[in-house]
Amino acid sequence: MKLPTDSLKSLQRYSNTCLVVLCTLLVTGCVTESTGGLPKPAPREERVEAQLAVARGYIGAASWANAKRALEKAAELNSSVPEVHVLYAVVYEGEGEHALAETHYRRALRMASADPQALYNYGTFLYRRGRFDDATTQLAKVVKNTDYRARAQAFEALGLAQLENGEQYEARASFERALSLNDRLGPSELELSWMAFDNNDLQESVKRYERYRSIGRPTARSICLGMKIGAAVGNVDQVASSGLALKNLFPNARETQSCQVQGP
Repeated sequence: MKLPTDSLKSLQRYSNTCLVVLCTLLVTGCVTESTGGLPKPAPREERVEAQLAVARGYIGAASWANAKRALEKAAELNSSVPEVHVLYAVVYEGEGEHALAETHYRRALRMASADPQALYNYGTFLYRRGRFDDATTQLAKVVKNTDYRARAQAFEALGLAQLENGEQYEARASFERALSLNDRLGPSELELSWMAFDNNDLQESVKRYERYRSIGRPTARSICLGMKIGAAVGNVDQVASSGLALKNLFPNARETQSCQVQGP
């Protein structure tokens, strides 16, 4: 069963950064009145980071052209910073230029092969491109980094890629590991609920499904599971309300067309 990619999209963006950062950093290092003369320019590293901060802000707003202008300035200052190329890759993917995006991911990883953010972004990019074996390879490297701040999300992404590869046992372990690091990861909870349902462990499926409903947003996939659980426990109202929700909220979703249950 093919999985949606909504759970990964939120992991693609860097956090938005206020554009005032650029102005603040560029005026650092001014001389005092007693010395006279023009302010000294900020160190190159600070100017690069300022431009990257601007780029992150524009990426958060999906303003690709503006983000590229900031990245061009950062590259002029120092093109050997891996994050310059990671952010270029994000921008090019946003523009639908997937070949260029991969070129920049590979360039970033040539500079820093163990950089967790580059590996994570590249891995999720490969997942969205349907290259699940390659995605698993990259994401498996990320989760080994115990200091990576988004390690829980990396385990979740790894589990989704493994599930697409038919690696049920490995995927289950990845989802459970993700939840052990962050117990509010809805997609991991939902997939474990699906696994329990498919294995006829209705009690476990219901428990995880209710947990998902408390932390996650309704999706076509989650509503379909709710319909199946409703049918399994003989809850006619749940089956009917879930079917209606699918049609009203996700009329074009694959699950709306394919989600079928047997009557109680």
